[in-house]
Amino acid sequence: MQRRKGRTSELVPYNSIIGIENRVHPRYDVRLGVRYTNAAEFVADYVENLSAGGLFIAGAHARDLQPETEIDIELPGQGSWRVKAKPVFKLSEEGAAKSGRRPGIGFKIIESPPGFDDALLGYLLRLGRRRDFKVMCGEVIGRSQLEDSGYVVLPLAQDAALAEALADDKLLAVVVPPDLVELYRGYGAGERVRTAAEPRAMADLIAKLDASIE
Repeated sequence: MQRRKGRTSELVPYNSIIGIENRVHPRYDVRLGVRYTNAAEFVADYVENLSAGGLFIAGAHARDLQPETEIDIELPGQGSWRVKAKPVFKLSEEGAAKSGRRPGIGFKIIESPPGFDDALLGYLLRLGRRRDFKVMCGEVIGRSQLEDSGYVVLPLAQDAALAEALADDKLLAVVVPPDLVELYRGYGAGERVRTAAEPRAMADLIAKLDASIE
């Protein structure tokens, strides 16, 4: 059944009318670095929403896209993959403003290399698990990596707020700058206190957090 554009619709079909209710895969909010090519133009953007059936690229609405577009997707821990996709709907600046999102283009993946589906499924399963757990984090190197990983990131707290947070068994770690490690251990965070002093340290920490919830 075709869905007409109206006041309650934020998604404008790209070439044909495709309703948002037709999606059959669960979708996850995520930001992934991607590279996609359009004729001679090379651009870098972010994937805001990813599912097994397609992806949404913020900012792509401003590009002069072809009916089919090659997209290079970097899946953290799963390598780089080039897929072919076609645009199926556009979230305009007006529609994005109403919904509190960024404007962009929704793509359907129509061709992918061997192994991509398994890699994507593995990443989505990991992302789904991460969404159930929390990490308290201060201003440390790699904080953006943690935020992009899918874990619920909370600001550092003290006193009663910290005690309440530590009582939650979904709080996996308290990540602080090196000079605050002993202070937060003294607050009662104990072995959950972690730190990140250089970029690679955060990637290692995320891997350890993943291992703890598998």
